[in-house]
Amino acid sequence: MDFGLSREDKLFLDSVRAFAERVIAPRWVEIDERRLPIEEVAARLGEAGLLGIPLSSKYGGQDGTFLQAALAAEELAYADPSLATAVYMLLETAWPYVVQRYGREEVRGEVLPEVARGRAFIGIASTEPQGGSDVASVQTKAVRGDGGVWRLYGEKNMVTGVTTILNLPYGGGVVAITRTGRPEDRHRGITVFLALLKRRGRVSPGFSHRDWDEVGRHGLPTGYLMLEGLPVEEVFMLGELNGGFKVAMEGFNLARTIIGAASIGAARWLMDRALEWIRQRVVFGRPIASYQAVSFKFAELYARLEAARLAVYKAAWVADRHYGGDPAFSVQEVATAGASAKYLAVSLAVEVGLEVMKWFGGASYFKETNVARSLLGVLSYYVGAEGAENILKVIIARNVVGREFV
Repeated sequence: MDFGLSREDKLFLDSVRAFAERVIAPRWVEIDERRLPIEEVAARLGEAGLLGIPLSSKYGGQDGTFLQAALAAEELAYADPSLATAVYMLLETAWPYVVQRYGREEVRGEVLPEVARGRAFIGIASTEPQGGSDVASVQTKAVRGDGGVWRLYGEKNMVTGVTTILNLPYGGGVVAITRTGRPEDRHRGITVFLALLKRRGRVSPGFSHRDWDEVGRHGLPTGYLMLEGLPVEEVFMLGELNGGFKVAMEGFNLARTIIGAASIGAARWLMDRALEWIRQRVVFGRPIASYQAVSFKFAELYARLEAARLAVYKAAWVADRHYGGDPAFSVQEVATAGASAKYLAVSLAVEVGLEVMKWFGGASYFKETNVARSLLGVLSYYVGAEGAENILKVIIARNVVGREFV
């Protein structure tokens, strides 16, 4: 077993870290306060080759690996622990890869290079007002019309980046999970489309939206999307008619691993701020680091963070093996590893954030210390987004114990 990075991965990590320290870290608070449009950051990420890392160079990607994408997400989250920048990047890892894997050639050739340049954004439209975890129960309908054009009707909630799409030069869209079969067909009646809300600078008709006022991660908007007959050409179908469930699940599997990496980066940032604080904060004549209640808890969190980090790296490694064609690694193993990575990393990052706030005491409640900004960003993935904690447990249990038992 080799727990080191290859020379190529080390060089890649060094370049991402240098970029993040130079471009992102000095402005992350400005990003979180929404004074710096995320679109400007997107352009810089594109210039640095950090969008669509695993995409083929044929479509403007880096021919990279999911391990490299995880390394990049971790470093971007360390530089911007509100997670806005890392979330932008990780979404543009998972869902464009799904488009490359299941999209038609003319779609791949048109849209993916724009994503890689930071001129277009691809999000995911899965959650609906009545629920999000049970993807097989989506109610949004896709109705086939004349001339090979489908029209989408329904409501999607918690859709990241619609405003961003409208502000980018090319635009982009969402991977929309829709029902094309009967409700009783469940997952066998699901079809996935790349639904462009803005294409080549022109906004599509047939939709409306509004952004939510989130408690954290303010740099990247999330909102509500009403589909009112949005036209989608059949060429933008991803995979086969009524065969979209597996397409969506693959995207979620990959996104969870990179979410885990971003959460590790934010937790590392919190731990480093805590280390500075507990060494210098003096109580009763001694630094609080000298008290075992603090130093032992720090040691525990440090050890668990290292373990969660390895779980994330392994999940990325498993994905690379599976998508690299190694028959020894199934898509089920990708799903289990990704769910495990997100479960361990996100829950630990939340615990780290709460503990660090206690060490900072009342000062942590001020925006100026910035500690709470990171905790609020991580909470977005703790309470949901690509699977809340109990859903991740269901995935792991079904894959390991067996679907017939769980």
